[in-house]
Amino acid sequence: MHDIYRFSATAPLHAITAALEHDGCVVVTDLLTPTLLGTLREELAVHLSGTATCHGNFYGFATRRLSGLISKSQTCRQLAIHPLITAVMDTFLLLSCREYQLNLTQAICIGPGEPQQYIHTDAAMFPFENRSGESMINCMIAIDDFTSENGATRVVPGSHRWPPTREANADEILDATMPAGSMLIYFGSLQHGGGANRSAGERTGLVLSYSLGWLRQAENQYLAVPLELAAQLPVRLQRLLGYFVHAPNLGCYEGQDPIALLDGSLGREFREFLPQEVEPQLAEFRAQALSGRHAR
Repeated sequence: MHDIYRFSATAPLHAITAALEHDGCVVVTDLLTPTLLGTLREELAVHLSGTATCHGNFYGFATRRLSGLISKSQTCRQLAIHPLITAVMDTFLLLSCREYQLNLTQAICIGPGEPQQYIHTDAAMFPFENRSGESMINCMIAIDDFTSENGATRVVPGSHRWPPTREANADEILDATMPAGSMLIYFGSLQHGGGANRSAGERTGLVLSYSLGWLRQAENQYLAVPLELAAQLPVRLQRLLGYFVHAPNLGCYEGQDPIALLDGSLGREFREFLPQEVEPQLAEFRAQALSGRHAR
């Protein structure tokens, strides 16, 4: 088995997406500058310092998880709409939806002594088979160096093409080691899990997860991001939070696009949000119906 494919953040998009399609995972180095990485560390540290450890056999007992990062980190807001990340999401998620969304924002800090996590797929949270592509894609950004000693994410390249009952053998699991500032992109259908932290220090990573726009988000962004803050964010990020209507008519507010709540343009008319390709058929049917009615 070959190692995980690795590319610089300046590599051609088609090279990154080809590797991702083949293996279900890929490492992108040099995503963050040292300055931006330092800022992100400071922003997360403020909140992680007061975050309690998890309590469960899946999340662990020596791991801390911090969610709702759009409201807690300016840098996370920038990363959520990073051109490379959204280009990857465009390539794969738009095969199965008209618009995608942020599924989850979470910092994961694995503490010393935490054993390896159960190998799993994140797409299992959506109990259906998406035959047209992926239901979700994750980006794990290394805040610290990811090593085999401190709990680097473990992945099973190629497992996104396996039947659900196929379990990975030990020699099929690889450690996604990478320097701080790098990013591991992996499909929600890929088998993976947190590694064991056998070091004396913590290992922190930042997860940005994206899912199809017609699925329920793992993290309730409407509660995680106060409305007052959401109104100040770039429109692209507002839509990623879920302020959009996924045609046909999924996610309306008072018959309108919910983004109108943020820009103050909420009107009184009850609109319809339909795919453009059905509009000619509907217009023709209505015209014929009106013509028939008038004839009587």
